[in-house]
Formats: sequence, C-alpha cells, structure tokens
Amino acid sequence: MEERKIVACVDRSRYATAVADCASWVSRQINAPVEFLHAIDRHLEQGSGEDHSGAIGFDAQETLLNKLLSSDSEKTKKARDQGRLFLNELRKRALDHGVVQADSRLRHGTLVNCLLELQNETRIAIIGRRGETSEASNRDIGRTFEAAVRALNKPVLGVHDEFKVPARFLFAFDGSAVSKRGVETVLQSQLFKGMKGTLLMCGEKNNSGIKLLEEAAQTLSESGVPTEFSHVQGDVVSQMIQGLEIHQADMLVMGAYTHSPLRKLFFGSKTEDMLRATKVPALLLR
Repeated sequence: MEERKIVACVDRSRYATAVADCASWVSRQINAPVEFLHAIDRHLEQGSGEDHSGAIGFDAQETLLNKLLSSDSEKTKKARDQGRLFLNELRKRALDHGVVQADSRLRHGTLVNCLLELQNETRIAIIGRRGETSEASNRDIGRTFEAAVRALNKPVLGVHDEFKVPARFLFAFDGSAVSKRGVETVLQSQLFKGMKGTLLMCGEKNNSGIKLLEEAAQTLSESGVPTEFSHVQGDVVSQMIQGLEIHQADMLVMGAYTHSPLRKLFFGSKTEDMLRATKVPALLLR
C-alpha cells in the first residue's frame, strides 16, 4: 500500500511559499513524503476585450468558434506550462529544506474536487487561508479554504502568508468527542515532537469539565509533550486569541466540528473573526 502523503495545496498567490515551508516542516516532523498539488480551473477563459456579440453568418460563426477553441487551448497549455514551472520551484525549495521525497501533481478542476479524489492517499492537507481569488476579492478567509475543511475528512493545516516553525501549541479543548480524539491525535502524531502545549477550555466552570481538562493535560505530559491547562470564562473567540498571546503559542489546534460553543469557531461568523485575528498556523482536526 502506498504511503499516505502530505498534500500541499498551492496556487500562484503569495501564500504558496508559506505552504511549501510548512509542508517541509511537517514532512521532517512526521517523516512523510510531500506532494504539491496545483489545481487549474477548467474555466480559464477571461475577457479578451473583443466583442463577439451580434448576428453572424454560418461560415463566420464556424470561424469564430474555431478561433475561440484555439484561444482556449493556448490558454490551457500556457497555464499547464506555468503550473509545471511553479511546482518545480516549490519542489526544489522543499528538497533544499530537508524533505526526502517531494513530488508534484498538476490537476484540472476545483481544488476541493481534486482533494476529495486524493483523500485516501492523504495524511494531512496544508492550505493557505487565502488564495488568488480571495486576494482579488479582498476576502480575509478564502472560500476554497473553507470549502476544503467542510469537505475533507482529514486534518487540514491552514497557514498565513508567512510561516515559522512553531514551538508551542494552544489546543481548544472542550471535553467533546472531537476534543478527545484531538488529544489522541497529538499522542499518536510525531508532528508535536519537541513542542510544548496548553489546553484551553472556555465556558462555565464545572467539576467534570475541569477533571477532563486536567486528565488530558496529564496524559499528554506523560507521553512526552509537556502540556499545561487553563480554564477561562467569556467569549470563546476573544479568550482563544488572548490565550495565544498569554501562553505564547504559535500554533492553534482545534476540532472542525463540535456540539459546543467552539462549533461557532468554524462555519459561522466567528470562524473568520478567529482566523482574521491570528496569523499562526491552525490545525483543524476531524
């Protein structure tokens, strides 16, 4: 069976280098191959400025159709050639950063569909929080990033436009099944080796929640990941943002789906508030 890989999703935005550097770090941590994925939208055509409206004869219509097909073919070929050069540069960067095996894949279609096709081969997907389309529209969080997290049943690591190797993570813990599986992920993954962590629970204090928090932190510490814990009250997003600063964490870990107030951190208005206010990598677990 082929080894599952780190899929680094890249486009021609300024986030590509950060994604490549993050993928290189993850590869060194977990000793897994990297595959750079660049998806080319099938609808490459952009307005040429020519006016093709109006009534035309059959021969003229056929000529115009052939011209348009030829133009589309040229654009597709150009996009493929540029994509290969772009991927080769990122692959070389990863190898220079100590990655043992780095490959590339150029696909046609939407990124989300490509990721779904590769899901069984994927160990973790790394995606820039914004891309070419979101930069053009001034969106803080790209639609592609959000759609990928919704669709994939794999961990997604979202990065900003600059990446530095994290030394400490903040884990948004709420005692739910997702949080407990997240703790198991930390226990089993080499991604967190050499790091320290803080489990942060937000909400009304209760004995059962505090006990779960303490037990989870103790389990992680005993496994070799020194972990503190903290319980705070107040708005979830605000407390998480403050927690990153207070505990000097440079990576956020959280579940993508929960049935607690943390659920609002994803797929709701608070998701963008959280990611807009932070520039640290965010590991979203399923």
